[in-house]
Amino acid sequence: MNNTQDKYMQKAQLFNKLRDRGIFWSYSKNISFEEIGERLTIEYLLKYGDFDEIVLGFRLFGKQVVKEVWEERLKSDKRFIKLNVMLARVFFGMDVESDYFKGIKNARFEKLRLLTS
Repeated sequence: MNNTQDKYMQKAQLFNKLRDRGIFWSYSKNISFEEIGERLTIEYLLKYGDFDEIVLGFRLFGKQVVKEVWEERLKSDKRFIKLNVMLARVFFGMDVESDYFKGIKNARFEKLRLLTS
């Protein structure tokens, strides 16, 4: 097995571990890594994985890809301010406080607001 195949298997194993723990609760219990994809796996990993799993995720998916997913899907989500502060400081080397995240427009909230108006 080459390095690419090995890394893919490790990603799928991490996904399976998260799925079996119920982290993908809104999806079928039989959903596969292929169906979910890397970006959704990374999003849920950052939201609900434990520290060691997040570290493994950075190693498997790469810091740049993980940061892209974080910036697209988590950074502006006010429900995850404490998590975002930890991720920013520990994994992305940013010197930020929670106020930094409070000032970011929440795209999800804005979409919901527009739908209700």
